[in-house]
Amino acid sequence: MSQTENIAWDKVEGAAAKMFNIWVDGSELKWAKEAWRHLAAFGLTGATTILEITATKLRLVTLARIYHEFCGLAWDENPDWPVSYLAENLEIDPVALGILAASTPDRNDFEELTEDDSLIDDAVLAVVNSQRSEIFDCLTAAYGDAIRLYSRMWHTRSEDEKKDSEGDEFEVTDPNATALDYVIPGFRSDLVSS
Repeated sequence: MSQTENIAWDKVEGAAAKMFNIWVDGSELKWAKEAWRHLAAFGLTGATTILEITATKLRLVTLARIYHEFCGLAWDENPDWPVSYLAENLEIDPVALGILAASTPDRNDFEELTEDDSLIDDAVLAVVNSQRSEIFDCLTAAYGDAIRLYSRMWHTRSEDEKKDSEGDEFEVTDPNATALDYVIPGFRSDLVSS
């Protein structure tokens, strides 16, 4: 029986540093590394086949999209970078991407696209959106529940802001309620525009 190969954090750290760069002195990259360890423990960082490698690399993009959307809802700080920008340093295999995108619930959305860039962006987005639930399941299991996951994500802002707002993640405000409503049911994509 062969041992499962995984994509280690150091292989994606350079790309991740670009993706998780919202706060000047925040800990979003530290959280991404922590989340990657949880994904590895959950069996979601495999590198045995080209399909698995591509799916794993796209999980980093999914994690970044989830974090960006969370920041947009919680603090109105969503850089709203296109998925092509997030994925550009990951060397995504286009054939594997096509196979993965064809297996998503959004596979019928590609029929009317005529430009290569739009097709690639929509394929990446379809795969990314299909990975939300597995990442949610992994992270809620790792942190204990959705509330603790929300709190951990909330505490990734800059160190100065965290000191000034200790415990404020549960203060009843519209942004906090919306961000919590985004996390609890599994990163609700309907709360953000794609």
